[in-house]
Amino acid sequence: MSTMKRLAVLVKNEKADVVIVSLRELDLDAIIYDVKSAGKEKEKARSRGGSSGVGSTHIPRKIIATIVESDRIKDVSAAIKKALGDESKGVIIISPIDDFIPF
Repeated sequence: MSTMKRLAVLVKNEKADVVIVSLRELDLDAIIYDVKSAGKEKEKARSRGGSSGVGSTHIPRKIIATIVESDRIKDVSAAIKKALGDESKGVIIISPIDDFIPF
């Protein structure tokens, strides 16, 4: 019997759809959270003279979370990375699940 893990993917909003599609192809459900990132990256804003950096400390992101059997973690992670492509700077977070009670 394999144990279950929570797999959460933190990505830019525009990358959320490709993650969701890759999870659906693996027959996995997902929960999507709207979050704000407080990282080093600066939000870009357009002005009449061109683009400039804005001093915002909160950048909108998505967390897409699913429950995966432990023995599938590598395959699911690889599918997500492939879907996002090489230029993406997302994060995959894997957490143990003590109890899992489907209803």
